[in-house]
Amino acid sequence: MTLAGDTDGDDWVGRHILRVRRLADLSQRDLAAETGTSASAICRLESGGVDPGVAQFQRILRLASLRLVVVDADGHEVLPVPADTVRDNQGRRFPAHLDVAPPDEVPYDRWAFPRYDRPDAQGWYHLRETRDELADGTAGRTRPMDHPTSEELSRRRRLMHGRQPRVDARPGPEIVCECLDACFEELCIPACPCQCEPRTNSLRRRLLDRVPSPEAPKDAEDSA
Repeated sequence: MTLAGDTDGDDWVGRHILRVRRLADLSQRDLAAETGTSASAICRLESGGVDPGVAQFQRILRLASLRLVVVDADGHEVLPVPADTVRDNQGRRFPAHLDVAPPDEVPYDRWAFPRYDRPDAQGWYHLRETRDELADGTAGRTRPMDHPTSEELSRRRRLMHGRQPRVDARPGPEIVCECLDACFEELCIPACPCQCEPRTNSLRRRLLDRVPSPEAPKDAEDSA
């Protein structure tokens, strides 16, 4: 139980070190041996003359099975941001003060104008103005506590059964036209190596009837 005034004063860290020694049954020499320092250094820590630093303070607390916690104004423990929050394609964390949407919630400007020179995004973040509009408290909308984690996104993908927003296919390579002169009258003739304007349906049949087949035997015309 935390009592009022327990963290008052500059020596509250030193008093916690005293608590560790009482719980773990350690003398100053014993604690110095466990932490790789001297008994005089432990004495200075307990008197508040030296700040042990967070890392050393945590090592001391663990000797008595204690740990540091962060609490809010109501005394509720506040956990740190999860270690596996989603990162961008360069392995960087998204801006902590902005809200991150999962990768399947593609913003309109990226949906309408996809970038094919970049890999698929790991997530999207809203700038302050958009963030505040989306989380203004109306219609039950509030800001999320944390950015989504990798596990949450994996679970989301499983629920979506792999469905992703439809994005137009990458444009094909530029075609170098090798059409023959006769192709420019209507459509590509059968001998054209390009065939960029193929014949279809009735128009194709009509044009084929007008062009003799190059594979027809020579005596076919004689017998006609």
